Amino acid sequence: MSSLHPQIPFSFTLHEAFTFDNFMVGANQVVVEELQRQLSAGGDLLVYLWGDIGAGCSHLLQAACQWATTQNKTAIYLPMNEIRNFDPAMLEGVEGVDLVCIDHIESVVGEPEWEEALFHLFNRVLQQQTALLLGAAQPPRGMAVQLPDLLTRLASCAVFQVKTLSDEGKVRLLCDRADEKGVELPVESAQYILNRSERSIGRLLEILDRLDQSSLSAGRKLTIPFIKETMRW
Repeated sequence: MSSLHPQIPFSFTLHEAFTFDNFMVGANQVVVEELQRQLSAGGDLLVYLWGDIGAGCSHLLQAACQWATTQNKTAIYLPMNEIRNFDPAMLEGVEGVDLVCIDHIESVVGEPEWEEALFHLFNRVLQQQTALLLGAAQPPRGMAVQLPDLLTRLASCAVFQVKTLSDEGKVRLLCDRADEKGVELPVESAQYILNRSERSIGRLLEILDRLDQSSLSAGRKLTIPFIKETMRW
């Protein structure tokens, strides 16, 4: 699924696995329920999600976009870390969709042209009553935003922290994702991956994808010896 917009020179493919149904909630039950409630209610939506890298903010922003498409609404997902080297003018007209999701805001904080472009987009979103969902690694006042008016706009959103999964939750996540792929991942194997790998959700899922492909090619199960051999651990 793509989120192409006439002003955007390329498209961003949404991760198909990033839906509300398969988000590992953990300690984020209230956040997820409130986000879904506001999306379903329609009308004004100004929500700012923040959390450590791998906590799940990007998952929730993309899940919101995918939910919108199921409701015959238009949505766009803009990861600032991927477009920061482009002309900020590319944001002009983005407010014409039903839901705008802007991720990794911290990537352009401190860059005057981007901060101004985001401020003007925020104003246009308010005028058109477009739903706006933001994601970042820090809360609004925890970032070194140089444009005071932009900081005011960001802080005016409903702000929620997305908390990182516990190690137990990450093990469950790996096992659940493996099950969705149709492959069995024993708990002890998932724990072994967690013990040896970088613990961000993105990295863990990348490793699972690699192991899944390797197990299919080799016709072997995801045992600890096979994982050790494949990952050269």
